[in-house]
Amino acid sequence: MAPNPIFISHRSEYGRIARAMKKVIETASHGQIDVFISEDIPRGNEWRPSIEHHLRTAQSLFLLYGAPYEDWSWCFYEAGYFVAAKPAATDRRIFCVIRPNVNAPGPLSHLQMLTSKDQLIKELIGIFERNAIDVDANELRGLVGKLESSLFSEIREFDGYPRVHFVACDAELAQGQIPPAAQFTGDDNVLGDLFTIQAQSVPWCKVQRLANTETGRQNFVYKWLEETAQILLAARENEFVAPQAVLIGRGGRRYRTLLHRARVQGDGDYRCEFLAIEEVGGPLTGLSSKQLSLLTAIRMGYRFRSEIIQKFPADFDAQSSDERERRIQQIPRVIEDLTVESRTRGNISTEDFLAAFDEVECEKMSRLLDYWPILAREMYRSLGLSSDGKTVIRPGLVGSDVERYRTVLKAMRLLNIEFLSRSCARVAQMMKRSEQELTDNAKALEDAVKALTGPDIKTAA
Repeated sequence: MAPNPIFISHRSEYGRIARAMKKVIETASHGQIDVFISEDIPRGNEWRPSIEHHLRTAQSLFLLYGAPYEDWSWCFYEAGYFVAAKPAATDRRIFCVIRPNVNAPGPLSHLQMLTSKDQLIKELIGIFERNAIDVDANELRGLVGKLESSLFSEIREFDGYPRVHFVACDAELAQGQIPPAAQFTGDDNVLGDLFTIQAQSVPWCKVQRLANTETGRQNFVYKWLEETAQILLAARENEFVAPQAVLIGRGGRRYRTLLHRARVQGDGDYRCEFLAIEEVGGPLTGLSSKQLSLLTAIRMGYRFRSEIIQKFPADFDAQSSDERERRIQQIPRVIEDLTVESRTRGNISTEDFLAAFDEVECEKMSRLLDYWPILAREMYRSLGLSSDGKTVIRPGLVGSDVERYRTVLKAMRLLNIEFLSRSCARVAQMMKRSEQELTDNAKALEDAVKALTGPDIKTAA
C-alpha cells in the first residue's frame, strides 16, 4: 500500500466533492498516496469491515463538514474509531475541513479546523513532504482552487418565509398524542398573525382553547390543529403528510404551514420547523371537484413536461461524471416536489379526476395512471436508487441503466403527451360553444365596447 494513506470521511450528500478531493490528492502526489472514500467499496461487499480496515491503516483523516443541523453521527464515529485504533500514535492526525462561518462541531472542537484553501494546501504539502513526495506547489494550488467553492463557500439558508417552531419532549410523544405543554415559538409578530396571540411562545393547550371558540372555528384553527398533530407525529416516524388546511390569521390573511425540518435532539427534545406561507387568495370557487381535479392535473402535467422530460434528456454522450451525478440527485427531488405540490393544491382524488371523463376515456386515463408507478420505479432503478427514490443501492446511469433511463424517459414523454392531450380535450369539450353562440357573443362584445368608448361616455369621464 502507498505510504501514509488518507481517509476522507463525509456524508453521502458530499460524495461528489469527496471524489474530487481524492482525485486532487492522488494527482498531486503522482499516485503515491492512496486515498480512501466509502464509494470505493465494491457493491455487495461487507462495507463496515472495509471502512474499519482503512481507518486502522490510514495516517490522516479529512472530515468534510457541512451544515451543523445535518446528522454527522457516523462521521464522528469514523473519527473516534480512527483515534481509538492507535491511541498512542502521535503521527496520525484528523483535519476537519469546515466553512469559515460554521462553528466547529463539539466532538471535534479540539482538532485543527481547515477553513480556507491556503490552510488545506499547507497541510497537504506537509503530508507530501513527510512522505518524501515532490509536489508542484503551483499545480496543487490550481487543483485545490477548483474545490474552494464546494469546500469553503458560505452556507446560506433562504428565509423567504416566516418560521414557526414546535418543541416538545420526545418521550411524551411516544403515546401518539401532542402533550398540552408543547410549545409553538417564533417571532411574536408571526404567532400574532397566525393565532392572534401576541407572544414569542404559545403552548399547544392555549391554541386548543382558541380552536374551541367561535373565532377558532371560523378561522379553521380546529382543522389546522388536528392536521398539524398528524404532521408532527408522522414526521417523527420519517413520514410526510402534505398540509391541506389553511389557517385564517389576523386581518383575514390565509396561511398554509409547511413542515421544513424535524429532528430529535440530544437533550430529548423533538423540534420541528414550519414555514408560514401566506396564500394570496382562496381556492377556486364555482368549480366542481371533477373540474378542479382536471385543471390541476393539466397544470401538473405541463410542469412535469417542463421540469423532467425537457430538462433531463438522454444526452449522456456529452455529460461528465459530475453532471450525471447531479442528475441522479436532482431527478428524485424534482419528482418529489411535483408530487407534494399536487397533493397540497387541495383535496383532489383520483376518483374525481377519472369521473370527469366518459366511460371510454375514463378507461384510457385509468390505464395511463396505472403506468406511472412502474415508470417511476424504473426511473429510480436507472439512477441506482431504491423504488422510493431515497436510498442509493448502486452506481446509476452506467451500463444497462443508461438504456433503461432512455426507455423510461421515452415512455414518460409518450404518457405525458397522451395524458395532456386527452385532459385538454376534455376541458375544451366542457367549454365548447356553438359557432352561432360565439358569433352572437362576439357581436354583443363589440357593441358593448363601442358603447363604452362612445362620445357621451368620454365626455362624462
